[in-house]
This record gives sequence, structure tokens and C-alpha cells, in this order.
Amino acid sequence: MWTNDDIAEVLEHLRVQGNDDARFEAKSCARTIGTSVWESVSAFANTKGGVLLLGISEDGDFSPVPGFDANHIASQFMDGMGDGNPQGARLTNPPEYDVSRCEQNGLSFLVIDIHENGIQHKPCYLTARGPQTGGYRRMDDKDLRLSPTEVFEMTHALTPSSADRMVVPEADVSDLNAEAVDRVLAEHRNSKALRGTDTRLERMTRLNMVNKVGEVRLAGLLAAGQYPQQYYPKLIIDVVAHPGVEKSAVEGPRFVDRVQCDGNMPEAIEQAVEAIAKNLRAPTFVVGVGARTDSEIPKEVLREVVANAVVHREYDAQFLGESVTVDIYPDRVEVSNPGGLWGGVTLATIGSGVSCCRNTTLMQLLHQIPYDDANDVTVEGGGSGIPLVIREMKSHALGEPVFRATPDRFTVVLGRYGVEQQENRDWLDHVGVPLTRHERMALLLLKRHGDMTVPQLHVALYLDSDDIRVILHRLVQAGLADEIGPDRYALAEKVDGGEPNGGRKGLTASESAILSVLSADTPLDVHEIGRRSGRGLPTTRKALSRLVERGVVLATAPPRSRNRKYLLKR
Repeated sequence: MWTNDDIAEVLEHLRVQGNDDARFEAKSCARTIGTSVWESVSAFANTKGGVLLLGISEDGDFSPVPGFDANHIASQFMDGMGDGNPQGARLTNPPEYDVSRCEQNGLSFLVIDIHENGIQHKPCYLTARGPQTGGYRRMDDKDLRLSPTEVFEMTHALTPSSADRMVVPEADVSDLNAEAVDRVLAEHRNSKALRGTDTRLERMTRLNMVNKVGEVRLAGLLAAGQYPQQYYPKLIIDVVAHPGVEKSAVEGPRFVDRVQCDGNMPEAIEQAVEAIAKNLRAPTFVVGVGARTDSEIPKEVLREVVANAVVHREYDAQFLGESVTVDIYPDRVEVSNPGGLWGGVTLATIGSGVSCCRNTTLMQLLHQIPYDDANDVTVEGGGSGIPLVIREMKSHALGEPVFRATPDRFTVVLGRYGVEQQENRDWLDHVGVPLTRHERMALLLLKRHGDMTVPQLHVALYLDSDDIRVILHRLVQAGLADEIGPDRYALAEKVDGGEPNGGRKGLTASESAILSVLSADTPLDVHEIGRRSGRGLPTTRKALSRLVERGVVLATAPPRSRNRKYLLKR
């Protein structure tokens, strides 16, 4: 529940900011609740939850409204949520909520926490309008009406798709690549899947490449087609390299490279991986007495992310005009596909290793088609992909991938060294000691975080703790690191330049690490902050408390609220 002091800090933040934001929405509601309140409830319920401030005027510098009747408005709100007079219910799939009564300068108002709905209860919408025109989502300080594709994704988020089994009009078996088909059939030669089949067509039917009358299914065309784009021109992977960190302005160059990867999906995926790698740097690392050139982002990671986008995208008819896109920037690579998260997977659970697949027929076929002579398959399946991506990105000190999801689109952001890479190279060159890749990564992590323990480096680099100790021992011997406590290390003073915590004066290493994972736009809870920063829960709580007291970090809810999250203060 909110206290007067807690909400006073939020109101002051909104005054400085000058407007509502993604988390807070102020409504005057002097005498009655208007339709815009229910639109905001719908938007919060369909997005990430939020807080309504009823009886607070945005135009009045986020101050309480004189004459606001808290009892009357609270009763109206409960009726509209279906908890009072059933005739007054305004919403279908209303969310859970908590009401706090607060006051400022002797004037009362209501603070209402709106919880995000579970996927099985989305979309929340104004009943009188229906889901197509009465459902909303939250974007910054706006309540935006759900698009038809967003409504479709929400209502089908737990229903297996049959789109990949649909018949492709006009296509026939001559549109399938004989070599690709042979590979699939060979993989199943001795399996139960082909038991009782005699002809090639029967075998292709059993594996759902075609139906029983020989018509080609979409999954068969995508997995083993000669040229699927003959029928679906936008089912490609569009790889674009941009000159700046955002998509180019109208007056500037639009892109520095573009490759539209086509053919069947194993071909398109491999073409996309090579197109991306071509636009990335290829740093060289010491290996034994020699050196090895590696892709800036490992190709294994690129292949997994691109293949995931292809196999998990939405193939319903209204999405067939959209491509999988790859945008390469100097500081990151973004891979985006049509269709939101499916099967109850959320951003919080995406790395759990649980396998959920919207397009089961396509997945089954791609799981069997190799993309090279070593018979490596395009899609492994089994839920191992995202954990592999997280592990490899962290082990290369590139940071964890960032996952973004809207109801009808999913994006993976892979960090690059980008602008920081040359600075890091210059800094490591200044160190003047030949280092292995893992030694370089460990040293850069110490530079970034100030000091770290062996367990923290174990999590960051995905190396055995004993191997971490060997790396750190060599760095100590080379005069590059100091052991400052049991299994705790920091940069040596001559390397660090004498500044505590890698130049973060006045902050502890834990505070610096926590600030590095926070943003001013996306609130994170204490568990997610601890996971991303590599700090334990007690340490994270104490550090956040200090940062809130210093005014560097904003808490979005009272200390005891289960909805309490944290943002960098603008």
C-alpha cells in the first residue's frame, strides 16, 4: 500500500518530468470516472501493469484536485471493475488491483495499482466496444488502441498454430527441392514415422511436407522448397547494416549494406548468418603460442537467434506480408520477427530452457535438415537455444542479450563492443601484456565493475571456478590485478589509474554494477536487478536503498509492495 511520503516522491518526479509516463497515469476525476480511465486500465492490464492517480490533475502540476470525492470515485471504480453493482461493470477480463487512499496539502486522492493480466486473460478491453476497438496497450504516457494483429496474438497466445500446415495455393511437389527432401527422408529412414509407407509421396505426406492429395504444405515449402518467395515474397530474412546507432535520418545514407536472404529457410538462415558476420568485427585472441580470429558475436549465437526468429514467428495469413529483420548497428544487432511470445512464455521465463513452439510442423522439419556437410541442423529444439545464447554472450563479455516483446512482435538485441571496443582495445594495448581471450574478458569485467568475486566471474564468463582462479592468478602475477579479499579481485592501482571502482567515484562496486543494468525507461524488480548485476539479493536490496536515498534511482512503489521496481532517475 502507498503512504503519503511514498507517493509524494512520485508526484515530485512527475512534476519534474512534466508528464505521465509508462508507469503512472494521473486523472482528475473530480465527480465521475470518464472513459479514458477504463482505457488506461485496459492498457496497463495488457502491458506491464501501472498506477492510476485518481484525483490528481496533470494540468495542475500533478496536484490533488479540490472537491475530489474519494469515496464516490472509489465506489464507481469498483463497480466498473465488476466488484460492486454488476450492472456497472465496464471491462471484460478486468485485472487485479489495489487501492490506497492518500492525501497532500489536506486534499485526498486515490492511488490504484493495476496488475498486468496473465496471458490467459488478455486482452482486457471495454466490453461495450469489443476487443477490436476497446483494447489498449501502454506506450510511454499514451494508451494506444490494440491493432488487429495484437488482438489476434493475445487471443491465440496459448493455441498451437495450424498456419504452417496450410496448403500453399498453386504449389505442387515440383516446387520442393529434391536434395532437401531426400535429406529429410534419409533422417527418418528407420523411424516409426515412415512405417507402412511405400512411395516417396507417402513418406512426404507422413512427414507433413504435403497433404494426402499431394498438395504442398507451408512448412514443407519453407523447409525444403526450391524458392518459397515465388508464392510469399516477404518470407525472407532482411539484413540491413546501418551507419549510426539508430535508423538513418532522411538526409543521411539509409544503410551501408543490405542483403535480402531468400530460398528455403535453411538456406536463408545460413545466408543471413554470413551477411551479419561480414558486417561485424573479427578480433584476434591469443591461443597457446598462436592466435585465432573469432567473430565479434559468435556465429553459433547468430545462427540460433536467426533460426529462432524463423521457426517461432507467426505465419497466419495476416502476417505473411512481414519479414524477419536483422538490423546491424555499431553497438548492437537486433533480430526481430512478426508474432509475440507464445505458449505462456514471458520475458521473465524465456531463458528457463522450457521448449514451446507455435509452429510444430515447421520445427520438426527444420530439426532434420542440415545446413552444412557436417550435418549440423538448423534448429536443435528442446529449449536449449536461448540458454546457449545467454551463456555464449556472457562468456564473450558482451553482456546478456536483451529481449523485447510487444503483443505482435519479438526482438532480440545482441550487444556489440561498438563504440567501446576501440576504447577497450586501446586500454588493453596500454596494459602491454599478451593475454588470452578469457584473460582479456576478466580484466575488462574488473574495469567495468570495480571489483568482483570468483563466483561473480564464474557467472559472467561461464568458466569453472578453478579456471577463473588460474586466470586471476596470472593477472595478479602480471601486476594487472590485486586480490583484495578471499576470492575477491580488483584492478591493480597502476592499471586502474587510482580511481576506485573503475572511475565511479563515491559508489561501491555493487552500486556501480546495479546502475549499469538500470535504465530510465524500463523498470526492473530487485530479483532481475540482482540477476543482471551478478549481486546477491541482500546486497542488491541494500545498494538500491542507498541509491534511492541519494536520489539516483527512483522506486515505483512503496517498500513493502510486491510491485516495487526501480528506474534510473532522469
